[in-house]
Amino acid sequence: MKKNLRGKIREYIASEDGKVGVKSPLTLGVAAGGLLLAHAIVGTPQAEAQWCQDDDECPAGRDCEGPWVKICDEWYGTCIPH
Repeated sequence: MKKNLRGKIREYIASEDGKVGVKSPLTLGVAAGGLLLAHAIVGTPQAEAQWCQDDDECPAGRDCEGPWVKICDEWYGTCIPH
């Protein structure tokens, strides 16, 4: 029975249907790998938001503005360019 099953598996892989079935995951893997590589080379944009309670906590050229969020009984905004 094992020989018969192995023979059928070999026959399927050697057939056109089996070759398409093997090539599809390989093609998808190569495409996904290419996208990840391109993403790593180009880089990711850095988030510019920063929590603040007043303008003194923000970098130069930014003001602490709402929408305000209450966290542990204190209000926080974000540093936004002016």
